[in-house]
Amino acid sequence: MSISTTSPNAPARPQLRPSEPAFWFPRPTDLAFFLVVTFFCFADSYLGSTVIGLYWLGMAVPMLWRLKFPDLVALVIIPAHLIQLVFNFGPTPANVVVPIMLYTVAAYGRERWRSAWLFVGIGAALLAAIGWNAFNSGGSREAAMSIVTSFAGMASLVAASWAIGTAVRSRTLASESQRHAFAVEQTQHQQAVILAATQERQRLAREMHDVVAHSLAVIVVQADGGAYAAGMETLPPEQRLATAEKALQTIRTTAQESLVETRRLVGVLREGQDVELAPAASLSDMQGLVDGLTAAGRDVRLEVSGDVGLRRLLSPAMELAIFRIVQEGLTNAVKHAGDDASVRVRIHHAPAGVSVQVRDNGRGAGMSDGLGHGLVGMRERVAAFGGSMNARNHITGGFVIEAFLPTTTGAAA
Repeated sequence: MSISTTSPNAPARPQLRPSEPAFWFPRPTDLAFFLVVTFFCFADSYLGSTVIGLYWLGMAVPMLWRLKFPDLVALVIIPAHLIQLVFNFGPTPANVVVPIMLYTVAAYGRERWRSAWLFVGIGAALLAAIGWNAFNSGGSREAAMSIVTSFAGMASLVAASWAIGTAVRSRTLASESQRHAFAVEQTQHQQAVILAATQERQRLAREMHDVVAHSLAVIVVQADGGAYAAGMETLPPEQRLATAEKALQTIRTTAQESLVETRRLVGVLREGQDVELAPAASLSDMQGLVDGLTAAGRDVRLEVSGDVGLRRLLSPAMELAIFRIVQEGLTNAVKHAGDDASVRVRIHHAPAGVSVQVRDNGRGAGMSDGLGHGLVGMRERVAAFGGSMNARNHITGGFVIEAFLPTTTGAAA
């Protein structure tokens, strides 16, 4: 026996239906009932062979599929009882089929037919009581008493069989509903684990993109600057060597910092290692981010305004998000604004939240500029805190990224 529902995620009103074995192979209990009822049918030896054959065909054979098709079997045995009423004026042992089938349809039959079978059973009890006692030789009074007594006894047996089947049905439904609810809960838990893993992979992908893209941009700028200085014959050799050495030192420092952050991110994926769950970058590291590009020869300035004391309302996750937004904005400016462009980073603290702006006066973003992945990552960071973001070419030239992160709504750190 199994449970089928209309939805795999909702244990609402499961419906009982018979299960294995296949319909041509009866269950052991049904086979046993078939043999017992067959014995009872042929025990009525005073009936003719034709009547016995029909009686057996209608009473015993359907019992082989009692649990597989309970309502259909109950319907099939009705003609067999009519044959009994016509050819036999008394009950037989084969009538044990009636309480058995009433129990079966109450426990395993269709819900909408259960009450109907109860009334059919009571009606059959009334017909049997009348048919078996109407010709009582004791007179009409005795016949009436026999009918009432027989009907009361058989109706009680019908009601008891149906009540027991109903109780079994309720218990089975409750048990199967609990199993179904548990299965749904397990599925939801697995889906939550998969979703959390997917979100973590997306977070790590954003972090890796921001870290690697910014570091490579700085390295490219420093390498170009060092190569340019080394090729300037108008400069003294000592100055050219010092400029190239400074560029190489900046490249080394940037690469080391990028390597440390990359190892921290990769460490999150490894079990059994004591690593931070998120990079430690915060607003305190913002000036170092700007200084790195300034040392590479870029015109980058940082302006912080508003009530700086409101920074205490920012979670570490929000500070990291702001840092990454600025980092990605500077990376885009280095890659797309041009060598002579200047960049201004403005951070404004207000009671409602933090406003971030990264603007350059370069050539702006063209159709072929690869800003897609970085901007998607920034928008995801801002959306995680219920904020807003806008990235566009400025009307006076250059490219501007503006974001607002409210302090009243935050993501988990």
